[in-house]
Amino acid sequence: MVRTQLVITFAVAIIALQTMVMADEKAADKNELSDELNKLGLGGGTGDLTDVVQRSINSAMARQQAGGAQNLVPDPPVSANSYSDDWDDDDEPDYLAIRNQKDFYPRKGDAKRVNSKTFDEEVFNGEQEFTLVSFYSKWCKKCSMQAASYRAAAKRYKNDPKVKILVVNQEGNYDLSARFDTDPADPAIFFAHKNPQIDGDLKHYDGEVSFAGLLQFIGSRGKDMIQVEKYQRKLYYADGPVRIDVDESNFNQTVFNPKKNVMVAFYADWSEFCQIDAGNYTVLAGRMKLSNPDDVEVVAIDVDKHEHLADRFDVEGLPAYWFANKTVTEDTQLVKYTGDHNGALVIEELYPYINSQGMKIPYGMEHDWPIHPKPWPVIEKAMKERDAKEKEKDDTEKKEQEERAVERREKHEAKKKALEEKKAAKKKQKDDL
Repeated sequence: MVRTQLVITFAVAIIALQTMVMADEKAADKNELSDELNKLGLGGGTGDLTDVVQRSINSAMARQQAGGAQNLVPDPPVSANSYSDDWDDDDEPDYLAIRNQKDFYPRKGDAKRVNSKTFDEEVFNGEQEFTLVSFYSKWCKKCSMQAASYRAAAKRYKNDPKVKILVVNQEGNYDLSARFDTDPADPAIFFAHKNPQIDGDLKHYDGEVSFAGLLQFIGSRGKDMIQVEKYQRKLYYADGPVRIDVDESNFNQTVFNPKKNVMVAFYADWSEFCQIDAGNYTVLAGRMKLSNPDDVEVVAIDVDKHEHLADRFDVEGLPAYWFANKTVTEDTQLVKYTGDHNGALVIEELYPYINSQGMKIPYGMEHDWPIHPKPWPVIEKAMKERDAKEKEKDDTEKKEQEERAVERREKHEAKKKALEEKKAAKKKQKDDL
């Protein structure tokens, strides 16, 4: 008993000594801590700990008294960046649940499922007149929307030997997905007339994926395709501040105008990045029309309508921005704008850039300024080289496909011959008995 009391007394003395040392250290660091808290916006300016931090300490002390040493971790300070209590990991998509969900196309359904091992046999070695193959993924929403119509069409032609309707689950058949350059997140349908021999014989179906649309397409053996006219929002209008009437006939007159600084954007309505930039570019054009309409021209050129102009400036990525000040007289003198063209910076950067005739370089452009268009002969040569490489690649792929087709046919014929010989041997054995 006495020994226990001595131990407790000794422990209390050690704690008291530690407390005194900590108090001295606390007094020395007090002002430094307060300064740092003030920098973070948590300080009260009095030199004491802030209420936020003090509440955390008080909370920890209260839990210590109630529950012991296991509850020493203080509550985090409450701020605008704190996560809400409503957050729940269960709200996130569960991959295992998606993986185990029911397949759109049953294993013994009307649309025959094929995989990497059976694809060539079903598609290339059959005697059908028409082939339809759908690439899908179970977690793809668009695939699930198209599945009902595709199943219905497959049911309609299930007993027709002249038509094969097949499906490929891209999960687990990634080699087929890569082979036909499909995206697992997006459905893709291919078709072929008669007996396809190589991959290139399979054409992409971009018609309406509905029961009626598929029936008409299959029934006509691919001649009648119902096209769905997709709505595409226009980015610029004739009555807007951005000028869109510039083409090959008036490009030089517009851009090489000695009285105006001209900003040219190459765009396409379908481009996501062009859609993002369009509002900012329109604001820029509107401001220029209000401030100095006689000094600046803001132009947008649709690359789908004016391919030759896009080729002339070797436009490969969209949007592409080129600037011509009042002194420019030829293509190679234009300067490519590579600064920020999104949000408020379109005014902070482009407005002074244009008004200074391209001399006030934005910070983001300093490292690569200036970039000029290459001379047309150089661009034309590069385009021809790219086309030649693309053709060479296509020819090589076609040759490889043809070689695989010959090998596949030989294996198929050998398999067919072996099966016939086996049947003949069985028949002979039966006759001998």
